[in-house]
Amino acid sequence: MTLWFLARAAGFMALAGATAAICLGAWTSGSSAGRRVERRESRLLLQLAHRSAAVVTLALLGLQTVLLVLDSHVAISVPGALVPFTAGYRGTAVGLGTLAAYSLLVVGLVGALRGRLAGSPRAVRWWRPVHALAYAVWPLSLAHGLWSGTDTRTWWAVTLYVGSSLAVVTALWSRLAAEEEHVATPLATARDQIRATGRAA
Repeated sequence: MTLWFLARAAGFMALAGATAAICLGAWTSGSSAGRRVERRESRLLLQLAHRSAAVVTLALLGLQTVLLVLDSHVAISVPGALVPFTAGYRGTAVGLGTLAAYSLLVVGLVGALRGRLAGSPRAVRWWRPVHALAYAVWPLSLAHGLWSGTDTRTWWAVTLYVGSSLAVVTALWSRLAAEEEHVATPLATARDQIRATGRAA
């Protein structure tokens, strides 16, 4: 049972880490142009914290997977942990967690390669949508925790789930609001006009 408790703890910590990574990423990229110039140093620190939280989350997910495979309390084999929806224990819920982990790994790799991808216009166009998959990964992680966890109904688990949900929704709302503000700026309008003129030519 010790490994099972450690695996559950790693899962809860991974959810907290994913929540922190998403919120920090949203707040970093969602600040307005004026605030980006004024707070460049704090923005760099937020980006560092965002990346660190993502790395810690991936490490915790890896640890949780290893602990679940080694644990004898539940029947999760290596293929069951790595191939979605094949686990002997709560296959659907564990499968959602596997999909979330793979998606987060892709998002993390794309984020790590951002500097190299910046040299290709095509890669730049695809970078943001792929990186935005994190917003879809998080509900999968939450569903995985709710359906697979044995302590989902405890007060502290409910507090974590509700608090994480509120944090992500608030961060996403602020990100979308900042995006609307950015689109409405004269500089963004001028850029759109230049792009439209270039396509017409």
